[in-house]
Amino acid sequence: MKFALIGTGFIMPRHAEAIYAVGGKIVDVANTAHGEDAWRKMVRETAADCVVILAPNNLHFPMAMAALDAEKIVLCEKPLSFRVEELRTLAARPNIFTVLQLKYHPLVAKLAGEISRGGEHRIEMDISVYRDKKYYESWKGKKELSGGILFNLGIHYFDLLIHLFGEPTTAGPVSYDPKTASGSFEGNNYSCAWRLSTDELQDSQRRVFRVNGADYNFSSKDNLSYENLHREVYRDLLRGKGVTPAEAIPATALINDMYKSAGIEFDSIV
Repeated sequence: MKFALIGTGFIMPRHAEAIYAVGGKIVDVANTAHGEDAWRKMVRETAADCVVILAPNNLHFPMAMAALDAEKIVLCEKPLSFRVEELRTLAARPNIFTVLQLKYHPLVAKLAGEISRGGEHRIEMDISVYRDKKYYESWKGKKELSGGILFNLGIHYFDLLIHLFGEPTTAGPVSYDPKTASGSFEGNNYSCAWRLSTDELQDSQRRVFRVNGADYNFSSKDNLSYENLHREVYRDLLRGKGVTPAEAIPATALINDMYKSAGIEFDSIV
């Protein structure tokens, strides 16, 4: 399969490594050095089979629509969109997938085994990572571009929790600031107290689901991308599989509700 990439930031080398690992070929790349709208021309003219979107989060939806209109397969980094209605628009189109690589983590099977035993599950979700000044000064630190830490960081973990345990039925109040957030919610067979932070010390980072007292730490590295799970994303893509826009809706809706609970109107985020 031939690929065209939009964006050459931090995550691009991980995608390039995964593409080469599955036997793919990168035939085009566009970034802002070529002009703000260079990606539009590339999408129209590229011979690639698949367009991979690695741009700031607020651009994902228009870029995905343009690539679909050009009859390309689309693989887009998370979040595919900030808005549920845009995800529904994308869900009506074929051949579009988003990158939520945590679903391929080996610990997911162990967690599924815990769930299969039945009963109530008490979950503590502690996602505490280090992000430096450069991160906060980039687009990732600007909520209108990234969607804030609930979208830029939390969506991986809310999506996985919903995937494993089901959608929440009730939710408690949410505390939020640009570097930390916390709250709670409940589902049919679980309760979850969660905390996100980008203000952790570098040597004590963790991405932990504590389920009935047992810890499942998905990574203590600087970034989840270092777990090499992108290779599994691309292996699925070659099979015509992946996380669809419809599957991304529950976590996106939950995050929207969380912002409202924190007293933040979503239009002020994006």
